[in-house]
Amino acid sequence: MASAAEDAVERAAGTGTQVVHGAAERVQAGRRAVIAASGQAVAFAKTAWTLIAHRKLLAAGVGAGLSALGTTSYLAGRRAGRRTQGPITRLTGGRI
Repeated sequence: MASAAEDAVERAAGTGTQVVHGAAERVQAGRRAVIAASGQAVAFAKTAWTLIAHRKLLAAGVGAGLSALGTTSYLAGRRAGRRTQGPITRLTGGRI
């Protein structure tokens, strides 16, 4: 009878140990997830703050790019709309 009681106590202790270890592993996994999420939030905040801090420079760059694009497309359209002239017509200014 005593050995049966000892076996029951050992099984209960083993089960309790497994429960404690499983809970500890879940806590560690949750802790790692929180750390990873907070790291991502910090990276996003840094990127957003950098964009806000440099908004004037960013706006100037976008404006310059759009101006260059507009100028290029305008000049390309004017070049395509011209009639082609031969070398003699160009030389005489279109009189021949």
